[in-house]
Amino acid sequence: MMKNRAEAPMLTAAEAEVMDVIWSSHPIAVPDILDRIPRSLAYTTVMTTVRILEDKGFVSKCGKRGRAYLYHPAVDQDLVKRSMADELANRLFNGSIKSLVLSLVRQNRVSPEELAEVRQLIDDLESAK
Repeated sequence: MMKNRAEAPMLTAAEAEVMDVIWSSHPIAVPDILDRIPRSLAYTTVMTTVRILEDKGFVSKCGKRGRAYLYHPAVDQDLVKRSMADELANRLFNGSIKSLVLSLVRQNRVSPEELAEVRQLIDDLESAK
């Protein structure tokens, strides 16, 4: 298991889609992952993606069901999200999380409910100081 954000490799869009399924439902086999992906993919595509995720250390085999291997996450979802957000901020916003957040808010990509949740989080952080 990866210890810190600096060690966490990045996920491609396809890998993130598969990891979301594995994080939400594990242990899980490739056919079950395929059933839970919201778009049509070939079995071999999902199987290859899972193998890549295993090579990268994101998933581990944890048994078998019939002939199918079962997989479970080998990294924490929040750790990967933080690492990828940091990487995005570094790559596109010169390391500024503020600029990343402002860009998302200015593009109206944040719903009123999400904005209220962000406000509440800010209030909670300020009151904890």
